[in-house]
Amino acid sequence: MHALRGPRWPVMLAAALCTVWVAQPVAAHLMEDQQGTLNIVGQRGYLVLSLPVSALTGADEDGDGLLSGAELQRRAPAIERDLRERVRVSDAGVTVPLDGVLLNLSPDAAHREVAATHVVLLAIAMFPRPPARLQVTLRVYGRSAGERAFRFTATRRDTAGRLQTEVVRFTPDVPQHGFFASKAGAKPPKR
Repeated sequence: MHALRGPRWPVMLAAALCTVWVAQPVAAHLMEDQQGTLNIVGQRGYLVLSLPVSALTGADEDGDGLLSGAELQRRAPAIERDLRERVRVSDAGVTVPLDGVLLNLSPDAAHREVAATHVVLLAIAMFPRPPARLQVTLRVYGRSAGERAFRFTATRRDTAGRLQTEVVRFTPDVPQHGFFASKAGAKPPKR
């Protein structure tokens, strides 16, 4: 694990990992390349996002298209600052700070942490109250065609405790989305 930030990183990492286990089927990676999740639990949003190295300004120091552990260690503060500007979570138009940002290389198929084409961002969005008009903005797109779109899943429980899930596709042409908008004013069905 690289670029651990904040005093509560073990608890936050555990929470984020639990979020991935709940929201995604078991896979070889912590998060598949070009995918992300945001799981809203009360006032917190647990964000996990797999980002292409080619989208990270100045991170790949040797220009080999991969990010090594040493490069990530040296460049982590700059990468984090850059991502805080280009990955936004907001409620009713107010950007929410990302807390406890963790950056890790995407492990290979054998679960080894080797130089990688993607970096996994884990963070917690700390809302002042449960979000009513959730919006995510992603402006972190790589150079290759396969790195120009993200599959993104947001989940939350409604006021009746039912799980809501919304899956969207982010691209440079569609870099933001308001989640659960159609469900905000919906009334539960009569029984």
